[in-house]
Amino acid sequence: MNVPSSDEDEPDCPLCAEPLDATDLQARLCTACSFQPCLFCYQRLLDEAGADEAAAKCPNCRTEYDEDRIEQQRLDPQL
Repeated sequence: MNVPSSDEDEPDCPLCAEPLDATDLQARLCTACSFQPCLFCYQRLLDEAGADEAAAKCPNCRTEYDEDRIEQQRLDPQL
């Protein structure tokens, strides 16, 4: 789903189009569809939902985010 940036072969955030950094790439936020926003955009989704007293949902599949199910992936330090 993420589109590589033209300058590098690193994926970009599908919401803000900024390159995903190593921390962003480690967090698997939506376990249903693997949609990968940057952590800044993810926090913005949580904040906006909280302001409306609603559950934050994945913009791709509309599954509610469950902070207990967020997975951390280990990245190869050689990459």
